[in-house]
Amino acid sequence: MALIEWKSEFSLGVPQVDTEHRELIDLINRLHQRVQLREHDTTMVDFLEELNASAAKHFAHEELMMQARGYTAYEEHHTDHQRLLNEVTAMMFEYQDGVMNNMEVMTERLYDWFCIHFKTHDAPLHRLVHSYIKL
Repeated sequence: MALIEWKSEFSLGVPQVDTEHRELIDLINRLHQRVQLREHDTTMVDFLEELNASAAKHFAHEELMMQARGYTAYEEHHTDHQRLLNEVTAMMFEYQDGVMNNMEVMTERLYDWFCIHFKTHDAPLHRLVHSYIKL
């Protein structure tokens, strides 16, 4: 069972952004599935590195859109992007150092990482972008 199900509200209506959101959800779900099947090993770091790289690329794309539209909450949103990337990096180190023993907690953190960020930061941005698309 997927940890995060795709919802229509995750859609921005911009194909590249929507694809990036789906890719991030897919990575988190694949990691969750490996944890559920108890197949986590050193490849977990590879998953987290891939998630970090995909998220960084997505965040850069979103930030360019924000800047192009003069988004007033840019700094706050950018700061949260940095926090999220730092959190994934911290998870990688915690896993490598043996500090992260409960992989279910890691997947819960990733669920929160995506869903809370989306609700608090991406949803207002998406409303702004939708208003531009409809013009």
